[in-house]
Amino acid sequence: MTTSSRTSRQIEIVQKFADNKGRGTLLAATGFGKTYTAIMVILRLLKSRPKAKVLVVVPTINLKNQWNKELTKHRVVKNCEVIVINTAYKNKYECDLLICDELHAYGAEQFIKVFDTVKYEFIFGLTATIERTDGMHEVLLEYAPVIDEVPIEECHTNGWVSDYLVYNLAVPMLKDEQQLYNKANAQFRYAASQIGFGGAQSFNNAKQYLSDPSAPPEMKAMAAIYYNAMRKRGDVCKNSKAKIPVIKEILTTFNDRKALLFSASTNFADEVQEELGSICLSFHSKRTKKQQAEILRKFKDGRTKQRVISSVKALNAGFDVPDCSLGIVAAGNSKKLDNIQRTGRIIRYVPGKTAVIINLYAPDTQEVSWLNKRQEGQDVRWVNSVEEITV
Repeated sequence: MTTSSRTSRQIEIVQKFADNKGRGTLLAATGFGKTYTAIMVILRLLKSRPKAKVLVVVPTINLKNQWNKELTKHRVVKNCEVIVINTAYKNKYECDLLICDELHAYGAEQFIKVFDTVKYEFIFGLTATIERTDGMHEVLLEYAPVIDEVPIEECHTNGWVSDYLVYNLAVPMLKDEQQLYNKANAQFRYAASQIGFGGAQSFNNAKQYLSDPSAPPEMKAMAAIYYNAMRKRGDVCKNSKAKIPVIKEILTTFNDRKALLFSASTNFADEVQEELGSICLSFHSKRTKKQQAEILRKFKDGRTKQRVISSVKALNAGFDVPDCSLGIVAAGNSKKLDNIQRTGRIIRYVPGKTAVIINLYAPDTQEVSWLNKRQEGQDVRWVNSVEEITV
């Protein structure tokens, strides 16, 4: 691992931040060291202003805990306060430096208020990718323009992340699931043809019709059919029970690896846990904070037999277990951000490690186009059986 070259790259970014008068966003793949780069910014500020106040805003409790651990490690915790964004946008704060981790999340209607409730002189945004489907990334970049980008290809070339292989494994749906999908897909296509929707904004356009009091009743009805059918067909293929025995087969094949499973729903995550038994822990929003902490402790502890976590979105960010080397995506979407974050969870650097990421998809469904969109530019292998997956 070429640590020196990564440190040099981080120093370069810190200088760019200073040259831009303490205002900017770093777009960097998970594993580069965004947090440490931000700490370097803090250390540089404290060198000239020993009493400077730093406010770090994060979207999750897991990230808050990670930040506090890193700030303590680098002995700057007394100058810093870490808060979750749900708190930040509801209260008034003042600081010299505002650090916004996972900046893309701040484009949500309520979270954008943080830039009004926090009074700051300097601002540093961190994220793997800033683009949002609602276009709010353009607003975010007005507060903190991009000063540098470190894509995953650069991280991999320089050895800052582990080698990894990506597979897309076809898993045909059960007969009744296929029938439900076909019915929802037919409704979706009919409604789309009647309304004349097309392109990436179709979903938002349908919602707009539903919320517009002046929209003709027949258009509202078609928009409702379109909206519900799109959601239904997605739910069917994402939660296909045909994927559960395949997940079990993958984990039997790679029985020496710690694994993260990304699901579409808490019910699916729990079903997988029930099927796998004692080796699996389910981690999602229905777990208490105490339960979540205990689950992570068991997973990180190499002495326990729990080597699989079945989650939904809770571990997309703020999760760092370098010896985890197997990722199974049972349900994805078209968002490149989710793909980048989930990949980053699996490819944290460990000497000699080759990570494996397996995306399960139902053939001839929306899942195929989602994969093509979110994996654009990636080296991916499409297979039809677990036996074809080699490392």
